[in-house]
Amino acid sequence: MDFLRRSGRAVALWAIGFAALGYAGSYLVPAEYRATAVILPPEEDELASALSSTRRTLGALGGLGKLGGQYFTQADIALATLRSRSVHERVAVKFDLQDRYKVKSLEDAVLQLRDRVTTRIATDGTISVAATDRSPQTAAGLANAFLDELDRSTREFRSARARRAREFLTWRVAQADSLLRVSERSLASYQGNRGTIVLTPEARGSADAAAGLMGQKLAAEVELAVLASYASPQSEEYRRLETRVRELSRQIGELPAMQIGGSELVRRVAIQQQILAVLNTFLEETRLREVMDTPTIQVLDPAVPPARRIWPRRMLIALFGFTLGCGIGVVRATRAQAPGV
Repeated sequence: MDFLRRSGRAVALWAIGFAALGYAGSYLVPAEYRATAVILPPEEDELASALSSTRRTLGALGGLGKLGGQYFTQADIALATLRSRSVHERVAVKFDLQDRYKVKSLEDAVLQLRDRVTTRIATDGTISVAATDRSPQTAAGLANAFLDELDRSTREFRSARARRAREFLTWRVAQADSLLRVSERSLASYQGNRGTIVLTPEARGSADAAAGLMGQKLAAEVELAVLASYASPQSEEYRRLETRVRELSRQIGELPAMQIGGSELVRRVAIQQQILAVLNTFLEETRLREVMDTPTIQVLDPAVPPARRIWPRRMLIALFGFTLGCGIGVVRATRAQAPGV
């Protein structure tokens, strides 16, 4: 109490002085604003999902699940894209950040941009992009630009994947069509020499079963080939598809054999027809996927210019100055009252 009576006024003056100095000095600090945009992750739109109607028609491939779902999600892909160097570079060029940040190279601008932009996935699955800048309009523009680049990258990625699948399927369709023509010529020649072929119900059932299994096996092989273009052979889904192909091959091998003759020729034609139908359906869907140009993300909250700055926080700076002033005042008062000082 005696200390407060003698030195309280001096300590208070130090505290108030530093608080006022800190508050006034905060006006010299450039203001920083943060704008945040929130989106839902891109919809699950793997190429195999685009072929889902064909899988439903075949009926036996429902257990495959979505391709890639076991080892990455669309949210993971979106987050990796938003954090990629290429996206940061395109945004930096778009806003001329090299000049805005007064740096010598685009790489330095990208490094500063990384410090000013944060991306994260919330517990509810939404993805947020928060950008900080001295201008509230620029902060909002940066956040929205990242969403535009995510949408652009996702479209390009899906189109490129569909193009590779189309090229592969075009080759397979030509091959299947050639084999079908050979089988049909063989059947026509046989019928021309021996007359119309009449199949027993057992033979017809065997031919239909073989055609159905071959169609299922081909569908699984096509999906496996597409998956191999972007997934590791060690991934769980790749191994599952491989197992599916082996199982269908085993079932096909267990079908009762037919003697070489009309029944076998009919079965070959039925198989090739089924294969060609499956391939043509896949090919048409990949063509549609390749030219599709619809938005890939759904924006919940676009970034808008913030009304309040995030820095400097003047009251916090003033409180820090007050605390620092108190400390300095107490130290000086203690030294002044110490004997021999």
